[in-house]
Amino acid sequence: MGYIKNYLLHQYSWQAAKAHMHKANLTPFATIKLYWNSHLRAEYTVSNLLGNLVGFIPMGLLLPILFKRLDHFFAATFCVFLFSLAFETFQLFTMLGVFDVDDLILNTLGGAIGFMFYRTATRLGIFKKEVMSYEL
Repeated sequence: MGYIKNYLLHQYSWQAAKAHMHKANLTPFATIKLYWNSHLRAEYTVSNLLGNLVGFIPMGLLLPILFKRLDHFFAATFCVFLFSLAFETFQLFTMLGVFDVDDLILNTLGGAIGFMFYRTATRLGIFKKEVMSYEL
């Protein structure tokens, strides 16, 4: 956290951030197509695409366990979307990464997959809904 504070207080400039915004990918599936059709090593493509997908599966799985209101597919998936959007927007304005709508799509899809794991586990009796939920 100290690095981010130091960066924002001493190295960040709004002019540089505005200039950095042209690097943002706002075209859906452009980066996914780029990786899919590129001649990059398969490990790099797989780690980038699957990393964004798999990284958010735990969030989609845990949100409905922890919060009763998120025990619905749309609610949990929308929460994952908002978290991912906040993360991508943070990258956009701080220049600590590049905003990519494809990351947003893959992260949200990962959260949806995590919720489907949760739903399957609750139907099989692996998770008990009442045990760990907190009110929002």
